[in-house]
Amino acid sequence: MTEKIQKQLQLHHWEATIIVAVSGGVDSVVLLHTLRQQLPDTKLVVAHVNYHLREESDADEKFVRHLADKYHAIFEQTAWLNVPDTAVEKQARDFRYQFFEQLASKYHTATVVVAHHADDQAETVLLKLIRGGQLMQLAGMRQQNRRIVRPFLLITKQELVSYAQNHNLNWHEDKTNHDAMYTPRNFLRQIIIPQLKKINPRVVPHINAFAQQIKKQDDLITAQVEIYVQAIENSWQAIPNIWLEPTIKHYIQKKGIYQFKQAQILQVIQLLNNDKKPTGTVQLSKNVNFVKSYQYIHLENSTKMTNTLQVLPPIMLKLNQWQNFAENTFLWTNSEPNSDEQCFSFNLAQLPTQLYLRPVKTSDKLALVHGHKKLRRLAIDEKLSTLERQDMQVLATQNDEVIAVKMRKHWRVNADFVSKQDVKPYWLAWRIEEK
Repeated sequence: MTEKIQKQLQLHHWEATIIVAVSGGVDSVVLLHTLRQQLPDTKLVVAHVNYHLREESDADEKFVRHLADKYHAIFEQTAWLNVPDTAVEKQARDFRYQFFEQLASKYHTATVVVAHHADDQAETVLLKLIRGGQLMQLAGMRQQNRRIVRPFLLITKQELVSYAQNHNLNWHEDKTNHDAMYTPRNFLRQIIIPQLKKINPRVVPHINAFAQQIKKQDDLITAQVEIYVQAIENSWQAIPNIWLEPTIKHYIQKKGIYQFKQAQILQVIQLLNNDKKPTGTVQLSKNVNFVKSYQYIHLENSTKMTNTLQVLPPIMLKLNQWQNFAENTFLWTNSEPNSDEQCFSFNLAQLPTQLYLRPVKTSDKLALVHGHKKLRRLAIDEKLSTLERQDMQVLATQNDEVIAVKMRKHWRVNADFVSKQDVKPYWLAWRIEEK
């Protein structure tokens, strides 16, 4: 038994300082003992939470303090003073993990070790199965998740008890753990799992084996999705339909949106697969929309949907003088710009006395070979995304006639202004300002 536990501890790379969560129960007592045996020179910080939920809470704290001294560890404790009336188990968990995070920052370590074992894992998987959710949740707890390390996930409760007995370790028993009605987890622990063991005594390792298989499958899916998500904004149509759902979920999460419903994901997929609807949105949260714009997709903050260019005043271009507009600087010049600058050459039939650079207006039109067309319609024909439409700018006369419109990085010139003979060219150069 000792050898099996040591082998699990040796799988991890341990820092010079680690936080060890110790409640005083047999699991965490064995954890502290084995860590000190395995890591004699490591600075151990014992983290204990006094929940004040039981009469024995203060005695548990005193016991754990004594253990910290015995194993030459630093003792850190916190008290849970504002006990809520509902969701006590979840809020207690949130409270202790917040405490662990604070200690990790205080002692400059990225490792917090907890004593979750194979029976805990089986209970977690069964709870997820009963309550419903995503398939990957059936992978249970991970052996390492950010700071949290769980070296005992393949060790059963009975194996930990046997270890403690063989090494004459003392621990405090939490009486509430034996109350089947205290929490749903207790009900599984005291009633359901013992009954399942009558069918197969190895039910706990078997549930854990299924959880490991699901984790491996999830790792494979995540690896492939990481490849697809890199190009999803510009070429989502290239993603096989069977991979679309996990890729969309991963894409949304990478954008910092973690709270969404399966129904919303299905709406997104329905929108993407609807060829008759080239553009559309799905609301993901109060302020964030998923936006489809032809072959492009992106997330858009609905509170910032107003085109910021619309509120910018036009600027009058001055010959051979750099001027700021939006996020770029522009130069109207009669000399060919440097090769390292983006530019466009204009051969105008007649040069207006005044030239203006301004945002697009809804009333703007452009003369084409076969008549005039509104720029709004032209943007649809060119399949510009919402962001690309917001980036449209026009070169206009003092009478507000559109000479040319910038779409993507190209300027399209009004046919009424194009010269049919050789004329002296002018250039409009621009460069993006460094933020």
